[in-house]
Amino acid sequence: MSLRIIDSHLHFFDLALGQYSWLKHNPPAWPNLEKIRQNHTLTSLHHHSQFTLEALVHVEAGFDNQNPINELHWLNQELGSFPFKAVGYASINATPEQFSAAIERLAYPKLVAIRDITEGIDSQRLSAPSVLENLTCLAEHGLHFEAQLEFKQSEKVDLLLQLAEQKSGLKIVFNHAGFIDATSPCRDILRRIRALNNVMIKCSGHEMLASPLTLPEWLTHLITYAGEESLMLGSNYPVSLMQKSYWQIWQDYLDVIGISSTWHKLSRDNAKNCYGL
Repeated sequence: MSLRIIDSHLHFFDLALGQYSWLKHNPPAWPNLEKIRQNHTLTSLHHHSQFTLEALVHVEAGFDNQNPINELHWLNQELGSFPFKAVGYASINATPEQFSAAIERLAYPKLVAIRDITEGIDSQRLSAPSVLENLTCLAEHGLHFEAQLEFKQSEKVDLLLQLAEQKSGLKIVFNHAGFIDATSPCRDILRRIRALNNVMIKCSGHEMLASPLTLPEWLTHLITYAGEESLMLGSNYPVSLMQKSYWQIWQDYLDVIGISSTWHKLSRDNAKNCYGL
């Protein structure tokens, strides 16, 4: 019997139609870059005997950051009737007027959230006075914020968690498990998220870590401290191709967790509830 999964974090590329300047003109020093720097669509994910991709969450990938609605139009054409939700792009530290206008321009039935990467030094942008108002704007539109920064940036993570604690209508999803690794386990942050109903964590991006825990250690750590209700599995395809094929990611997840209620929550149910799929 095939196991139904929902991939909570992947990207598709059309290098001819999209800009992707980060990948085309200033690519990161990733292994297997040429496997990643190609067109990637739903048809790239070939049928697998053990898993069935039931739905997916597509996360913006720099298709057109000046007019991010263009990525959503392309996705709708590319995916057709396949069930999906989309995370678009908007600058979280824009002025409230600019941000509100950007969200209005992004209005689209499949849109559920916006992501603005604030890793490393870019985390400073989360301290902008406009961030609270912009996050409130998202909540008022029924959207949430996909935060992508290291949990070890504790001051900025604390800022976001304080807002989530104060405003139950504000939802935050942390991408790539806050990049926790062997040097920064961040147990206190994980425990804090466990207590919040409006904050989730994606278990994705393990291949991006410089000092990773092993996959069993990483998943066990997340489940132990954040709790299975707070977690969703994602592939981070095609970035994940720097280490392994798409279905190998899911097989490795399954090998660690095993078929269980925990597996069904992390591989499907939590994402289904979080994204309305």
